[in-house]
Amino acid sequence: MYDVIILGSGPAGLTAAIYTQRFGLSTVIVAGRKWGGQLMLTTDVENFPGFSHIQGPDLMQKIRDQVAGLGVEIFDLDFTKLDASASLSTGGGKQPFVVTAEDKTLEGKSVIVATGADTRWLGVPNEAKLLGHGVSSCAPCDAFFFKGKSVAVVGGGDSAMEETQVIAKVSPDVVLIHRRDEFRAQKALLDHVMSLKNVRYLYNTHVVDMVGQDNLTGLLLETTVVSPKQNVSDFDALVASFGGIKKSAKQWELLRQGVFVAIGLDPNTKQFEGVELDSHGYVKRYEELDDNGVMKYVTKSSVPGVFTAGDVHDARYKQAVTAAAFGCMAALDVQRWLTEIA
Repeated sequence: MYDVIILGSGPAGLTAAIYTQRFGLSTVIVAGRKWGGQLMLTTDVENFPGFSHIQGPDLMQKIRDQVAGLGVEIFDLDFTKLDASASLSTGGGKQPFVVTAEDKTLEGKSVIVATGADTRWLGVPNEAKLLGHGVSSCAPCDAFFFKGKSVAVVGGGDSAMEETQVIAKVSPDVVLIHRRDEFRAQKALLDHVMSLKNVRYLYNTHVVDMVGQDNLTGLLLETTVVSPKQNVSDFDALVASFGGIKKSAKQWELLRQGVFVAIGLDPNTKQFEGVELDSHGYVKRYEELDDNGVMKYVTKSSVPGVFTAGDVHDARYKQAVTAAAFGCMAALDVQRWLTEIA
């Protein structure tokens, strides 16, 4: 039986493993067939400490090599189930947690859930092909590469507004595309975006496809209804106002050099039994103070002995460096918890 089983192999999970292994805790990682998390889909990374410029997959390989060099067991298997029922029935720590990863069954005294969250993509035909070649989902990560270029942001909620605020600092021409006639973002965020002079808006419009061979050159759009907010008389006038290319009665091409998809994230939490999730499917994280009012735990889940780190609980920051920081905190919390139940 392991002291700790880590589910996930992004910055959070791998950082947690560095700490738990160095604490002398027997550690195993269920990495997944597609290991490494969101950074494996990122090209240039220029905001991770210690690296002024590195490819996302190269950064993750370096971290993984460090973890493997410490002697951590890593299984490149897809996690399929976490059974906390026995541990829950005894208050945690008295019976092992059972993790199923394909045909392998693992038992552990504690678990760190670091399964991350996946970008909710549009699913249009050329999206995957152009990912990293004009298509992104993280303005704080990639905005620098679009300096001076024409960019679109797709979405209508808080994430879309936050992405727009970031990209508008480097792009002279941003178009925010929303499939409805009203944005659903918080008023303060929306008001700020609406005040930006270099941002224009497309309502009642969705992306049909992405255009380009080696790099993105445009978006094939369908505008179902021309909103009065567009201040144009008809569809042809709308297309002309954006310098677009009409394709049919409702479809047209918007010329763009970049697009940021901001329609949300889907946390990877479907396989958990007994772990409390919030209304959006993220693992609920509980902080706990000691008797002196000092922070004791930061990364506890609703199940004693199950801790969480990274994007699987963090719907706010969503950065590699914050995920790594939560991985460190989860490892420290695990060490303290195992000491307490010993």
